[in-house]
Amino acid sequence: MTDWTGIAAVIAPITTLLGVLGGYGLAGRNEDARDRRAAQREQRARLDAFAERLEESRHTFQRDTLLELQDELQRYVRNTAQVMMQDRATIKERGQMYLLPGSLGGEEARMISVSLQRLRARVIDDQLREQIGEFMEFCTRQGLEMLQVYPSGTVPDGQREAALKRIDRQNLEIAQAYDRLTNVLGIHLRRELDRRYLVSGSAGGSR
Repeated sequence: MTDWTGIAAVIAPITTLLGVLGGYGLAGRNEDARDRRAAQREQRARLDAFAERLEESRHTFQRDTLLELQDELQRYVRNTAQVMMQDRATIKERGQMYLLPGSLGGEEARMISVSLQRLRARVIDDQLREQIGEFMEFCTRQGLEMLQVYPSGTVPDGQREAALKRIDRQNLEIAQAYDRLTNVLGIHLRRELDRRYLVSGSAGGSR
């Protein structure tokens, strides 16, 4: 006759041991899963913090670039206008162009253009970068137009009035193009300032 009592007495400790080992194994797997989740959260937090720092740096870089652009564009237009007005004065008085004093044109104009091109290259927005380039090309074309019409720099007496009107028209067109570009630049600058405001976590804001 089978001794079930004896068998049960033998099996019970084994069953208990297996249960304990199984519990340890399950607990170990749960702990490993928690550790993995915690590591993933920590890595995600580090990546998010890094991305936020990069984004903040990008905004700061663009804000500073756009602010400098405002100043350099103003210098560029002022220098262009001064050259054209000097030509206007000498055409009116002597019928001559390109009689510029040392303070106009030459190296100063070249350095302003170089500085503006350097800042333009730093602009992230493709469309704004293209608009700045188009504006600079437009201003250059105005000067080349006068050079093509009067290559010798001499304006005949009968053409002085037409030459003066041409310069006035060019000045007006440059001023209008400059106004349009600065409005676009202002929109981009306000956008960067607004983004920095949101990143700072402050309440409220202004447009």
